[in-house]
Amino acid sequence: MKKITGIFFALSLILIGIFTLHASSNLGFNLTGAPGEGTCASCHIGAINPDNLGSIEILINGENKNGSFIPDSIYELEIISTHPGINKFGFALNARYNGIEFENAGTFLSAGDSSLSISDYVTHTQFSNSGNTAKTWKVKWKAPSNPTKSSITFYAAGVMANNDENTRGDKVYTDSITLSSQVNFISKSKDLETVSISYRTDNTWLLTSQLPVNQIFLTGLDGKSISANISTYSNNTYQITPEVSNSKIILVSVHTENGIWVRKIMKD
Repeated sequence: MKKITGIFFALSLILIGIFTLHASSNLGFNLTGAPGEGTCASCHIGAINPDNLGSIEILINGENKNGSFIPDSIYELEIISTHPGINKFGFALNARYNGIEFENAGTFLSAGDSSLSISDYVTHTQFSNSGNTAKTWKVKWKAPSNPTKSSITFYAAGVMANNDENTRGDKVYTDSITLSSQVNFISKSKDLETVSISYRTDNTWLLTSQLPVNQIFLTGLDGKSISANISTYSNNTYQITPEVSNSKIILVSVHTENGIWVRKIMKD
């Protein structure tokens, strides 16, 4: 019996060691509070959103409110954790198509440093968990080229650790932001393939549509609007001249009665 007990104890230590190693290299997992998923409270034993003292907040291009996204565009996200008297912070962030559990939406881009661990989700590393009552992480996210749903939600869960070397007594807070696609899914219909755009000269483009055009918008890959001179060239043909912009790639959104047509143009 003593021999069996000893073997069991040794195996337990090995399993604990394996789990600890796995957890330390995959901090946060997908425990963000997304539908069907857990939060950091799965490991950090404590209440979720227990009070108004702490918070975790998601900002997209500096905004902390729901908005919209353009397919294939890149956005900067900030995840901000705050709590008075706390100097150890952690978080996990993911993006999900609304109404679909566990399906990633878009791609998080590598930061190229040791502050973040990035895969199908984003989380902190041991090199970026310290702060003085607050901690901010930044990551870039590329919207899907062909979104399968009309909206995407970012979910984040943050840990405010009491730094007592165990997982009890820590606090967990959550936040989420939803972005709706600027492209109606009717844009995949054959009708919208009748829209075309071609380079003319001096960075001027001609856009032709076989459907009446209601509006034309230009944006950069960061989702910010780009001013342009747009004039009627002929019936349902428009001349577009973008004004000065740092964007080398411009997204042109054409609103017709049947939906929204979006294409990229390269600016010289």
